[in-house]
Amino acid sequence: MKLRKIKDLTRKQKNILGLCIIIILAGISLLIWLLTQNSTTLDQNMHIENVSDINKFTITDKEKQKVTLEKQSDSLWIVNNKYEANYTLVKTILETFSDMRIREPLAKKAKNNVIKDLASQGKKVEVYTKEYLIHWGFIKLLKREKLKRVYYVGAETPDEQGTYMLRKGDDEPYVVYIPNFRGYLSTRFTAFEDAWRTHEIFKYKQSEIQSIKIELPSDEKENFTLINNGKGFSFVNADGVTLHSFDTTKVVALLSSFVSMNYERIAHNIPKIEQDTIFTKQPSFIISLTNNKGKTETLKTYVKLSDPNSIAKNDKDFYQIFDINRCYALSSELKDTLIMQFFTLDNVLKPASYFMTGAPGLPYHK
Repeated sequence: MKLRKIKDLTRKQKNILGLCIIIILAGISLLIWLLTQNSTTLDQNMHIENVSDINKFTITDKEKQKVTLEKQSDSLWIVNNKYEANYTLVKTILETFSDMRIREPLAKKAKNNVIKDLASQGKKVEVYTKEYLIHWGFIKLLKREKLKRVYYVGAETPDEQGTYMLRKGDDEPYVVYIPNFRGYLSTRFTAFEDAWRTHEIFKYKQSEIQSIKIELPSDEKENFTLINNGKGFSFVNADGVTLHSFDTTKVVALLSSFVSMNYERIAHNIPKIEQDTIFTKQPSFIISLTNNKGKTETLKTYVKLSDPNSIAKNDKDFYQIFDINRCYALSSELKDTLIMQFFTLDNVLKPASYFMTGAPGLPYHK
């Protein structure tokens, strides 16, 4: 039987053929949509499209710890309305909100256990955005805060490449991941306040520093001050004499330490023996920085015991009694007792004699 050419068909036959083609194409499109709608919808709805609209998020854990981070500007966020946030961590979690996707739904056998774990151990994450109530083209009126999304974040999957999460409004949790990232996301959602705080103590360019004074209470003749003279820094000794010869390389290293000086962590539960034997005495060093706006910030350092009980055993071996890697510090800008690494302070905790031309580059011990 010969196939008839389309041009030989009657008008009615052409209409029927066209209708059949439309039905076939519609059927194929419907089939494709049915096969892909679940993954597409999930991928589009789990993450947050425009993270630049996020102005606040809170994380609450089952130990009743809660942290709130609120946006002040594109690069400045505040922790619990008290401390400047570590912007690197904030940027990371904003990228997490943007990039996370559903890897897979849970198997029926695992679903109940994951739901129980989320209820007993999960963290609640609330994300808020600032949106306009009226937004017609260029007309934007009545900006308000809106609860955009609520997540419940659980533990990592057995393969440690995904995280169990439940989005409020969904009937079941999912395994969530970031494509092309190896690892899990649960550790990013901590409700521990200290973890979100910036650890910076000093952050100054040399041009922003008016003076730096280093004091050694146990050996005052080793005190000195660096003063910005507009062309560089003058070196003034403990007697107030400006020296014309000193090791400029060591002074530059000292100044560079103030570009970004960070503490390691907040000291919690300081043993009573340290409180009684260390903080009742004068500090090892006192660092005073005055900026070009006239504000003075101070940092006092104290020795730290490597083992609080060792002081009763042996008071002669310096390396057994004292921590040779870390010290305590008190900042005029922070209420907390800090723990700092000597590595961070290596170029700063030095006596005046260290900076004299030809002086050996040895650490100072008194």
